[in-house]
Amino acid sequence: MAERPEAKEDHDLPLDPDIDTEEDRRHRTEAGSPFAELRRRRLPRLHRDILVVVFAGGIVGGLARYGMTKAWPAPDAGFPWATFVVNTLGAFGLALLVALIADVLAPRRLLRPAVGTGFFGAFTTFSSVVTTSDHLMAHGHAQTGWVYLGGSTLAALLAVSFGLSLGRAVAVSHNRNQDQR
Repeated sequence: MAERPEAKEDHDLPLDPDIDTEEDRRHRTEAGSPFAELRRRRLPRLHRDILVVVFAGGIVGGLARYGMTKAWPAPDAGFPWATFVVNTLGAFGLALLVALIADVLAPRRLLRPAVGTGFFGAFTTFSSVVTTSDHLMAHGHAQTGWVYLGGSTLAALLAVSFGLSLGRAVAVSHNRNQDQR
């Protein structure tokens, strides 16, 4: 398992390796006041390399989603299978990525922004679940709309659970292999 920077103070949690510790320190409140930050708020620093990888990941994720929905269009009153599958795969993939980044992969500054925020952010279309359900219900297909809304929610939760479980199993196996070396 990769070494993680630990928090300096006892009450802090371990730091995420993607966090810029200097920027994090600038955004902490002074003297414990929850309102001190509001008095001296500064915009976070935007890192050009992170913006570029989020943008690039977003292009790839958006194109992947577009390709899937073009190849598998939803009928007017039917179940939108392409979006259902995209969102379920996206929930699984993001959960797996988070588990692997947390427990297996050495800190990589650009991986989570590129794949997590960029690719999966553009690939998934969870906002369309509500609008598509509303559209189906408004046009007399309430049962399909409710099944799609409930099924998408349940499938995403199950996919996240499976992705985290798989990621943790990979981490246990990886750590066991590391210990045997």
